[in-house]
Amino acid sequence: MRVACGRWPRHPSRGPPAGKVYQLWFDDAGTMRSAGLMNATRSTEAVLLSGPLDHATGMGITVEPMGGSTRPTTAPLALMAIPGA
Repeated sequence: MRVACGRWPRHPSRGPPAGKVYQLWFDDAGTMRSAGLMNATRSTEAVLLSGPLDHATGMGITVEPMGGSTRPTTAPLALMAIPGA
């Protein structure tokens, strides 16, 4: 699955704030499960979500401390439904 950039509060080509990373999440009925980290050094990229889809009905992107988090620590920058889920 590829994630396309939409309108972000901070343009992704500038990357996340210092010491932070964009983290992807699967949304399992309101419980967020990590789906990997985005490479902050690339201004454009297709991102493959990491892990099984299982019962996820959506995905989200947050700004997290470098190395990522076990659970989101910030409000999502984006939430998207997974078509057909």
